[in-house]
Amino acid sequence: MTLTRRIEIFICEKDRDLKKRLYSQLFNWRYQIVNGANELLSYLYSLDRLKYYKFITEQTKIDIGIIGARGEPVKEGSGSYVLLSQRMKGEVPTDILNCLQKSVLSKYKYLKPTLFKGGCSLFTYKNNTPVPFSSNSVKHLRFNAESGLYQFTLFGIQFGITLGRDRSNNKKLLDNCISGTYKICESAILIDDSRNKIFLLLSYNSKAKELILDESRCIKASLSIDIPIIAKYEKEEKFIGNRDEFLYRRVQIQAAVRRAQINSKFSTGGRGRKRKLMAIERFHNKERDYIKTRIHTYSKMLVDFAVNNRCKYIQLVNQTEKESNAKKEKFLLRNWSYYGLKKCIEYKAKAKGIDVRVVD
Repeated sequence: MTLTRRIEIFICEKDRDLKKRLYSQLFNWRYQIVNGANELLSYLYSLDRLKYYKFITEQTKIDIGIIGARGEPVKEGSGSYVLLSQRMKGEVPTDILNCLQKSVLSKYKYLKPTLFKGGCSLFTYKNNTPVPFSSNSVKHLRFNAESGLYQFTLFGIQFGITLGRDRSNNKKLLDNCISGTYKICESAILIDDSRNKIFLLLSYNSKAKELILDESRCIKASLSIDIPIIAKYEKEEKFIGNRDEFLYRRVQIQAAVRRAQINSKFSTGGRGRKRKLMAIERFHNKERDYIKTRIHTYSKMLVDFAVNNRCKYIQLVNQTEKESNAKKEKFLLRNWSYYGLKKCIEYKAKAKGIDVRVVD
């Protein structure tokens, strides 16, 4: 299965002027792909709508052709690449164009049925869009003994990897990628403006760990509002998390945001909004990060419980009914992450070779 790990990186360059130009180049690449992706989306949508309109003659639809870079007509499927290459060729590496075209097309095809039924709107790429590239562009991934850093080259730019305390054991992951145990897949570079950092979204192929699991054994898990997960195996029952830890903490964060919004009118202003809204910015994404941490913790504890008992299956009991009931109550829909918790359980169980089933 393909997994993605986020690792902090930086440009290894002693010359300050050159280093500044290289960072500027990265920002320019992101600016170009955001504009290019949005323009490509508009092109794909307008082309499909043009075929859909009945008041436009068929001959007119046939006469609308696509001209390639050399001036000759090309097929409709090549139109997306022609659009991106004419807009960004020479400014963005070709490998990034190919990966961008593939990702935009796959996302558009996935949402196209819902989009044309009116179930969703045409999405927009924003400045948090990662810069994609293929595994062939990653060169000379190695450990530099002199500097004590892992380094790699991407489009002629030398990057260093920051591991820090390495709680996620990224060192072992990089060693496996260097040795060839893990195969690097299409990855991306994420520029985080809020933290002034650059991250490598490293995707790699990892085989599910071969565990001896019993086909006849099964964990029955129930997701509830009082206790996030209640897991049962035979006579053993395990309670994972509690209401105070998950729900009340979320409500406290929401209340703190509201208080900060109300009291921001008394804050001292400055040359704009930044200083006046400083108290609100402290809570920016805090609730989202807390939910993500709790969900990953709970799902890992459930999967570890299944592994310890050598269970091949995890059954989520009455999950469909609970999700439908949560949609009727605004409080539950706002504060209880049934869907996210279920997806995280499926993701972690798949890595261990465990099957997840929803049983009503």
